[in-house]
Amino acid sequence: MRKGFYKSNKYPQRFCEYFNAENGLLSSKALCLGADKGGNVYIGTENGLNYTKADGTLGSFPCGKVQMIFSAGDTVYFASGNELYTAENGEISSMQTFEDEVIQMSGTDTLYLITPSYLYILNDGKFEKFFHTEFMPTDIAISGEKITAASGDNFIIVNGKRKHWMSIFHEHSTMPEFNINCIAFDGIGFVWLGTDKGVYIYDMKNGWYGHDELNCLPEEEVYKIRFADDGRVILSSAAGLIIINNGSRKYLPACRWSCEPKLNDAIAVGDTIWTATDSGVTKITEKMMTLEEKADYFFNLTEEKYIRGMGFTTGIDGIENFDIDTGKVCITDNDGLWTQTYVGALAYCYAVTKDEKVLEAARRSMKAMGYLAKISGVKGFTARAVRFEGEPGYGTVVKRDGQEWHPAPNGECEWLGETSSDEMTGHFFGFSLYYDFCANDEEKEYIKEIVCDIVDHILENNYTLCDVDGLPTTWAMWNPEQLNRNSMWQWEKCINSLEMLTFLSVAYHVSGDEKYREEYLRLAVEEHFVLNAAQHKKADGHTCHIDDNLGFLCTVTILRLENDPAMRRFLLMGMKHHWEYERPEHCMFYNLIYGAFTDEACDLDLAVKSLREFPMDLVRRPMVNSLRKGLVYDTEQERWGGRKQLKEALDMDARIVYNYDSNPFIPDEGNGTVASPPSVYLLPYWFGRYYGIIGE
Repeated sequence: MRKGFYKSNKYPQRFCEYFNAENGLLSSKALCLGADKGGNVYIGTENGLNYTKADGTLGSFPCGKVQMIFSAGDTVYFASGNELYTAENGEISSMQTFEDEVIQMSGTDTLYLITPSYLYILNDGKFEKFFHTEFMPTDIAISGEKITAASGDNFIIVNGKRKHWMSIFHEHSTMPEFNINCIAFDGIGFVWLGTDKGVYIYDMKNGWYGHDELNCLPEEEVYKIRFADDGRVILSSAAGLIIINNGSRKYLPACRWSCEPKLNDAIAVGDTIWTATDSGVTKITEKMMTLEEKADYFFNLTEEKYIRGMGFTTGIDGIENFDIDTGKVCITDNDGLWTQTYVGALAYCYAVTKDEKVLEAARRSMKAMGYLAKISGVKGFTARAVRFEGEPGYGTVVKRDGQEWHPAPNGECEWLGETSSDEMTGHFFGFSLYYDFCANDEEKEYIKEIVCDIVDHILENNYTLCDVDGLPTTWAMWNPEQLNRNSMWQWEKCINSLEMLTFLSVAYHVSGDEKYREEYLRLAVEEHFVLNAAQHKKADGHTCHIDDNLGFLCTVTILRLENDPAMRRFLLMGMKHHWEYERPEHCMFYNLIYGAFTDEACDLDLAVKSLREFPMDLVRRPMVNSLRKGLVYDTEQERWGGRKQLKEALDMDARIVYNYDSNPFIPDEGNGTVASPPSVYLLPYWFGRYYGIIGE
């Protein structure tokens, strides 16, 4: 193992809580937000003020529509119509009634308040008329003696010894054409404007700076601008939450980070960010964690919620109201593949940590895989999945749409046939890793028997898997005559060649039987399977990601075992070609695989970035990104009938968490009823740790 050359220290991980009508914590639209120095958060709604104290207790104050909240240290001001209230030390009281509606407050040492008729100044605990307004204001921003306001496309500044309003319009100045939603001073004298054309900064002289001048500024419509104490800029936009930090612009889209895309307001409060929308409020808590602490969290989460029966792990289905506790671990037609990726992740983890609880979890799930391998009663023919009495669908044995459920010969369960190449790839991946990193002598014999039975079955049935009906299954085709000389298999030709070489290499590794090596070499050379494998990825417009997952799992397996430089030469060609084609996907696992076996630059920074940003919430909430400006869409997939997708994958925390056989380029997706398995994080992380690419 190499010494880790990318050490990732603690990084903020985000956890969300939701306050909305569905969970009964908020009954009406959330219009605005505020907070005091004690960490109490105030939510203005159509029906009054809601608040959550720093200790977590909730409260409300019915007063009609609250359209403005302003925080001034320990005191929070809020308005409903023409009535101004204060909240201080948990006490709410009416402060002052005005002639017309309170629009907004601003100021630091001196506080101002604006209505459609007047600008007021706070003096001895009461707001007094400062001077009248000549427009319908939508917002004010005040910094020291600089007083500004906005009204539609009009930016207005108070000027002169005898105070008066001076307007700036785009028709008669250098100001760009836009409508202004909000304004705020940034602390050094520049005023920021949230507009229907994005964010602009005005230098209070003649300079206007938008996205064209400062590309860190967003182009989406912005409704509220907040400046956090740590330098972050918190933006409420039509495309969700936007954070400007460390010179970068970060999008956190709905519905994982906010209840809907359009944000009315967002604020930073300590280690939290709150968002307000018409559908509810989210509280995003940031907890500092290392990548290993995050891996421990996901391991415990898997063991608590994702284990079914004797040790199967896939996803969770049947989730209601985005609450993972309402769902159950589901039965899929690829239980073997997904459970084996978890076994592989645990094997890498154990190889690094020697943690006994990890070993026991790996042992349990490995035995479950052994059960799958033997339950059909056909030697060497592995079931896709099993289900037991009391589990969904049990007793309704069907044979349609690939769902071939059969009663087990021993009467214990029902098993799913029509086993595919996906299952085989998963088994040889997981079993080989457990064999090398975890197995005792007895377990090595057990795995050897299973692996050799599978390969013997494939060889005896003309390089196919034959089901209980004696027919080859649909996708388990490794016959050289078909792959090399039947155009129908052009898409599977090269990836399936890599699979068959991988299966034979594992069988030889665990048994030492030369017949497997001889057949491996025959296929590799005489049937040019190794040349097929040297460019096994077919350009498909980034629409079929199943073979991408299988290709990289096989690559990991065969490159671990193959030592012949001549053979490795072609296998590495295939990996490089595949990785370069998939590079726009920014897949953390694929990047780490390429780096581990080549020592070449592998977009390691993007891999670590994805591990850092991998969301803690794995529920596939609807994610809406298409509202963002400047996204670049691909066209290559149109040739293959693919749906609209991006040219480059978005950040990990801006998209749905899927297994590696799904499309990461879709901008809008998810329904919130399914949660992905944490192995999607655990496998690349512990792989990177084992190969020394990622430090502790």
